[in-house]
Amino acid sequence: MSCRVGQFVEVRWIAIEAPDRAASLPESTQRVPLVARVKGFALERGEVGQTIEILSLAGRTLRGTLIDLAPRHTHGFGEPQPELLRIGSELRRELGL
Repeated sequence: MSCRVGQFVEVRWIAIEAPDRAASLPESTQRVPLVARVKGFALERGEVGQTIEILSLAGRTLRGTLIDLAPRHTHGFGEPQPELLRIGSELRRELGL
C-alpha cells in the first residue's frame, strides 16, 4: 500500500530511546522507548513501512515510518451521561422555547 503526495497519513518514530528516558519514570516505563505517532499530509510518496516526510496539522515537518493511510480518529467521549442528555430539552422548556 502506498501513499501519494498530499494524502492524509500517520507516521511513527522513536522520540526517546529507552536508555535516554528520565530516571524519575517508573522502571517499567524506563525500559521501553517513547514512540510518537502523528497524523498529517504526506510530502512525498511512500509505501507502508518506509520512512517519509509529512506536514502535521500543527504545521510541523516531520519524518517517520508510514504506518497508516487515511487514519481514522479512534477516540471517544465515553458513555452518554443521562444528566447531559436531558439538559437541552429542560433548558428549552424553562426558557419557553
